[in-house]
Amino acid sequence: MALLLSTIGSGIDHPEGLCWDPSGSIVVGTEAGGLLWLDPADGSVQRSFQIGVGLVAGIAIDGDGRAYACDVPGHRVVRVDPRSGDVSTFTTGPADRPLVTPNYPVFDAVGRLYVSDSGVWGANDGRVVVVEPDGSGRTLSTEPAAYTNGMALSPDGGHLYVVESSLPGVSRLPILPDGTAGPRQLVTEMPRTVPDGIAFTADGLLLITCYRPDAVFTWDGSTLGTLVEDWSGLVLSAPTNIAFIGAGLDRLVSSNLAGWHLTLIDAGLVGAPLHYPHIR
Repeated sequence: MALLLSTIGSGIDHPEGLCWDPSGSIVVGTEAGGLLWLDPADGSVQRSFQIGVGLVAGIAIDGDGRAYACDVPGHRVVRVDPRSGDVSTFTTGPADRPLVTPNYPVFDAVGRLYVSDSGVWGANDGRVVVVEPDGSGRTLSTEPAAYTNGMALSPDGGHLYVVESSLPGVSRLPILPDGTAGPRQLVTEMPRTVPDGIAFTADGLLLITCYRPDAVFTWDGSTLGTLVEDWSGLVLSAPTNIAFIGAGLDRLVSSNLAGWHLTLIDAGLVGAPLHYPHIR
């Protein structure tokens, strides 16, 4: 049976990054440097901040409701407090190798922020950096290098899953008790696609959005499947990031880099809880 697709909001300037704010909003980044808090019921704008001059990619939220957004042309991760309106640079990456193309941030349970740095398309110079709770930054791994993109921690926190868009496919890094990463492990290759974002369901199914084709794929640990595809590209339009929203994490929403709206995917799935740590 075909899944029901519907749109949320309009006039959202080519959204790429999005995430769920547990206080009750969808947080979305735009191509023109905007960061928006949207009403999940109708997509109307609740708060709006200008954080840069170009594409805002992935976004994470901490335990105090602050957003951490990848300012791609600014080569930095920006922290935005929606209550005070404060906008500041959280990190530009390790001092010995600053961020080139910050793409997606993920918090773990102890407050580490993992950030994918895509590098340059085709150069295989991507990596994952990590900012510790004390603010120090370092390169975690240079192994998932094929345009390092969307990321998600496994529900048990033991692995960081990483999209490599120009591989194309998904790999993962074991996260060791001391905060270092084990050797890269290939999860799945996805020929003739451009995967971008990922998210886990509560029961461990991995969802993979694709810039090309206009589709969301699934990985159950052994088999690559198709959750939904929009051959017209009208409702799903270069879907990039994906997130579960709502108090029960039972609504699935995708951004659309080639469009001006978000897409609600009626898939009957429940998302794995994310981490919202209180940090400095």
